[in-house]
Amino acid sequence: MNEENSKSAEESEKNLGTANENLEEKADENDDRVKKLEEEGETLRNTVLRMAAESENLRKRLEKEKADAVKYANAKFAEDLLAVVDNFERIFENCPASVKDKIKSDEAFGAFFDGISLCEKELLSIFKKHGISLLKTEEGDKFNPEHHQAVCESESPDHEIGSVIRVLQKGYTCHGRLLRPAMVSVSKKHE
Repeated sequence: MNEENSKSAEESEKNLGTANENLEEKADENDDRVKKLEEEGETLRNTVLRMAAESENLRKRLEKEKADAVKYANAKFAEDLLAVVDNFERIFENCPASVKDKIKSDEAFGAFFDGISLCEKELLSIFKKHGISLLKTEEGDKFNPEHHQAVCESESPDHEIGSVIRVLQKGYTCHGRLLRPAMVSVSKKHE
């Protein structure tokens, strides 16, 4: 019986050794699986974070585009109305002396002319209210292609080369963005 017990014990030890080896192999396989799953999890985590960042950037860009669309929605309409402002200015700039005298002497005619002046002021006030402002350009300013449109070049001993000789049509901006460039005459090299 001792012998049988001894054989059983040896067999048990052998089986135990084989079982331990199998367990170690399984543990190694499981470790490899865990590492692989951790790597996949990290990859998925990074993908989700990137997608969330892209989604946030898209949301911000769309909000900005929407705000700009609202801000500049009337720009084309305002640009068309600039012709009306130009015509008001021409009325006052090209008014002959005889009309100016009649404005002073004839009260009704003077009131009519004052009404035209008030219309111009009201239109400019509305422009200002909606972010449309005059682009300041004066004689002697350096020509700036971002704000000026050169209509012609002329020699001028009184001006530096490349400077504005005369403003032919005023320029305007809408919330800081160019709406219409100022049309100018620019000095050129003396020949």
